[in-house]
Amino acid sequence: MLQWLSNHSGAISTILSAMMLAVWITYLQLLFIQFRAGRRSSILITRAAGKGMRSRCLVTNMSAQPLYVTSLIGTLHIAERQIELSLTDLRDLPEDLGQDPRSKMAQGSLNTGEFLDIGHFDDIVSAMLEANDEEGIDVDHVDQLDLTVVALYAPESLPVGASRRFRFDRQIAKGPKVMPLNVRTDQIRSKRRRRELLAKVRAHT
Repeated sequence: MLQWLSNHSGAISTILSAMMLAVWITYLQLLFIQFRAGRRSSILITRAAGKGMRSRCLVTNMSAQPLYVTSLIGTLHIAERQIELSLTDLRDLPEDLGQDPRSKMAQGSLNTGEFLDIGHFDDIVSAMLEANDEEGIDVDHVDQLDLTVVALYAPESLPVGASRRFRFDRQIAKGPKVMPLNVRTDQIRSKRRRRELLAKVRAHT
């Protein structure tokens, strides 16, 4: 056995070196994945507390670090029309914002796992219609709500964001149902999309 090892020491050394190299490459890949995950934002937009128009819309920070939600932009789909408005500063708020001022203002800092409760879907739609001075149009005429979240995230110089679309299915006997059109929240991370997001925010300033 010792003689065999001696005769094949060169080949064995090469194999061991290759195995060590593979281990280090795997280790470095895991470190890179962990590093990249720590720098990438992750924002969830979800329906909660029911499935109807009185269910609530939540924005949750699932990033590894805190982020600051600066703007919420909503788009209503009404037949062939679209109405896009910033939900932040959409209406005057009372001086007493209660125990959850961030949700009332639709902006604020969120640690990992914290969320904003944006309110009931029908209230969001009603507020947007009122702010846009719509006449002869009510919540029942709205087919869909698209919500875009704009946030500042420490590792990034440009704003980050996320979006999700909710369709209002009115063919339900028990009443309209809020149906997410995409399974996951669409994360806005590429530089091109974030520049577009910044331009959209400026347009609503």
